[in-house]
Amino acid sequence: MPDSPIPPVPPGSTPLRQVAAAVDQALALPRPASERDEVTYLRVMRDRAREVRQAMRDILSDRGIEDDGRDVMAVIENLRHRISQLGDDAYDHRPEPS
Repeated sequence: MPDSPIPPVPPGSTPLRQVAAAVDQALALPRPASERDEVTYLRVMRDRAREVRQAMRDILSDRGIEDDGRDVMAVIENLRHRISQLGDDAYDHRPEPS
């Protein structure tokens, strides 16, 4: 992860809500446009799920993480960075209904 400052928990939110939002963002992928793209979609989803599981293990392994919201935010920022490396541009997307 680049050396960037860890953002604080946004006003009106909590570390738990930020974890939930990061997991939701990590696992939100557009549907594949065709069966041909399904395998690639599944691979990207698998890789993203692995990153989410690693972030959850990082949180679970640190018993004192809840003492400082910035510690949780550091895990979230790391997850977001790793997920950004797993873009959804490796397959064609199905257009969302309008």
